[in-house]
Amino acid sequence: MFRYRVKEKDDSQVIAALKEHSQSHPREGSRKACAALRRQEICINHKKVERLWSEHGLTVPVKRRQRRRGKGLERSPRALYPNHVWAYDFMEDGCINGRKLRILTVVDEFTRESLETYVDESIPATKVIEVLTFLFVLHGHPAYLRSDNGPEFVATAIQEWLGQQQIQTAYIEPGKPWQNGINENFNGRLRDECLNLEVFYGLADARWTIEAYRRYFNEQRLHGALGYVPPAEFKQRWLAEHSKASGALPPHPRDLSLYASEQEEQKQSRLPSTSGPASAPMADRRSGCVPAEPYPPADTDSLIETQEDAKHSKMKPVEVGNPNP
Repeated sequence: MFRYRVKEKDDSQVIAALKEHSQSHPREGSRKACAALRRQEICINHKKVERLWSEHGLTVPVKRRQRRRGKGLERSPRALYPNHVWAYDFMEDGCINGRKLRILTVVDEFTRESLETYVDESIPATKVIEVLTFLFVLHGHPAYLRSDNGPEFVATAIQEWLGQQQIQTAYIEPGKPWQNGINENFNGRLRDECLNLEVFYGLADARWTIEAYRRYFNEQRLHGALGYVPPAEFKQRWLAEHSKASGALPPHPRDLSLYASEQEEQKQSRLPSTSGPASAPMADRRSGCVPAEPYPPADTDSLIETQEDAKHSKMKPVEVGNPNP
């Protein structure tokens, strides 16, 4: 019995597709190009993509970065679900006319989604509060906000406002930007794939271009840490898988043993005492909010008289259709 294999597309078509992807996204490498071809239902081996990518001079120059101590340390707190931990930071750029631009970037650490890239010539603390208030209306309130110790983030107005919103701050240590690695990673992608490739003629042009990149980053750009899917698609999948949840995450199995003894004590306290008076039935299945009270003692004389009256009483016959005889 012979088995026929589906042939891959010709090398010329694959090369044309790879060159088109490289022109559209000049800062992306062969791995993202291979993932993009597979999402277009093109069956191709990643080794072949790497070989064609290298043979036709499409390799992106790798930037060597200095290795820092403590870069692999775990962030505290760690994002466990969407809207758990947000991170925000500032970037700077300029227009062709020499005017300076400031960019406020806000990222959800769990989904890697860019929530905002606000651009203006100056962004004081009051403007930061306005941007965050707008984001809270769109996405809800996060539990933590991670940032560095810049003057805009440690301002008194910011601290008081976050206290009113019941949002905790997670400041990184001074001089350690890798503790805010997810936001720094987005800032690096924004700088490498947008700011360094574009020329801004004014504030309106910069806002339109950066907002277009933010939407591309969320809806189309493949993210390696998310399994080569865009952040928006990853968020939709996660919410679909956890749609039946009540809203609160289940406890970790490791933490259940800490409360086992306490729960056993509460259960024993709700059980009726064997030496005391008899309690109401099903007392051991009550919620524990209202203690079960014993039944009051019955009056034996009144109970006997009631039974004798019931024996001697005669029911009057009632004709059908005549309720008042």
